[in-house]
Amino acid sequence: MKTRLTGLMTCLILSMPSVFAADRFAEIDAVIDKANFTQEQMDKEYQDFVFAYMAEYENWRVEYLKEFDQYRAEIIEKWGVGDVSERHRNVEYSADQTVKSIIDYDNNEISVSILVDSDTSDEDAKAELTKQIEVLVTTPASNVSKVIRSIEPEAIAAVKITQVAFSAENEKQAKQVIIEQTKAQLREIDKESDKAQLTKTDNLSIEMIEQVSIQKKKKLLVVAKERLVTVASDYDKQRAQKTAELTEKKIVEYKVKLPKNGLSSRASAVVNFAQTEAERWHISSALIMAVIHSESSFDPKATSPIPAYGLMQIVPTTAGYDVNQIVRKISAPMSSGDLYVPGVNVETGAAYLNILDKRYLKSIENDESRLYCMIAAYNTGAGNVAKAFNADGARNIRKAAKVINKMAPDEVYQHLLHNLPYDETKHYLKKVSSRIELYQNKI
Repeated sequence: MKTRLTGLMTCLILSMPSVFAADRFAEIDAVIDKANFTQEQMDKEYQDFVFAYMAEYENWRVEYLKEFDQYRAEIIEKWGVGDVSERHRNVEYSADQTVKSIIDYDNNEISVSILVDSDTSDEDAKAELTKQIEVLVTTPASNVSKVIRSIEPEAIAAVKITQVAFSAENEKQAKQVIIEQTKAQLREIDKESDKAQLTKTDNLSIEMIEQVSIQKKKKLLVVAKERLVTVASDYDKQRAQKTAELTEKKIVEYKVKLPKNGLSSRASAVVNFAQTEAERWHISSALIMAVIHSESSFDPKATSPIPAYGLMQIVPTTAGYDVNQIVRKISAPMSSGDLYVPGVNVETGAAYLNILDKRYLKSIENDESRLYCMIAAYNTGAGNVAKAFNADGARNIRKAAKVINKMAPDEVYQHLLHNLPYDETKHYLKKVSSRIELYQNKI
């Protein structure tokens, strides 16, 4: 370290411009002082560097959460519940937020709801709902137009009408979105840590990266608690108002099952992208299709609050940034607009699977074992995969590979199911693995 800093001092002396001697000596003194740093000071300096590296897009995350919470607060104030898009559940609002459509792929149904004045008659409310559904059906940009081609008059007659309510159940749902969002963002911080560790082998560097990751997680959890308190306060305020007891609005909802062939139809629109990118990135097309099925149910406009976007649910600052930097030579996160383009999204997701396969997990020798680890890492990061195998809980994948390489593929799969740190990732591994076989026979 001192030799390197002495060389730096020499360069500074040779490259100094003609300024006052006092200024020259001040610069030299500063370099000498740096050379005499204690180990603790140098560690602190390196830790600050690591934090700056890992926090490069922290402001982006903070700004996103601020906008997300502000938008949801507006929705809750109008509807009593803060429905937003999640994986497999697409939620859209009209410009004035009085019309809401939800496509729920898990329950295979779609609903359209409108807000009307409480004194509106049921007949007038149903007529207004019919009108709004017809608008959605005939609007090409609307997701509803892609799944509903017409409506049956008798179906509108059976709509559900409820009062806007700021109930404990609605408050619980609003809080649960924040909790799930925070869990997902904790996993994204793990992925950021994995990236920082990829080129580091010394224990000091890795330990410092881990410390920075822990600091970021603690900060995120503090913010999450503050957000939960704010949501509770907002609901309390609404309940305290007289209009919350006898609200001025009511909700009129129409619900219908999605077409039976909807999933296969959406999959057919994606399969060519999967085959093209599979060949390009040397990744199984069945794996790509299984990931898309599990991530978005083949909805190219899928959005989740992490935030993640599109068919393969790409997070702009982790997978999106990795692919931009390594493949496209762009040091920036991806934009949501680009990730809603099916071809770009599948290209990015397949490239990220290739990065996991050829970089993060390359120490795993068996192809099938590495496949199971890739699937888990796509959801939670390579470090958490390593953590499942290292007895000391270390996130070092090279160390974990020594354990994995002594195990049969089925043992690796079972070990992951029992030892991955997040239940969500265990379920994800099961879903994707089982769906690979489904698409192997179809594409």
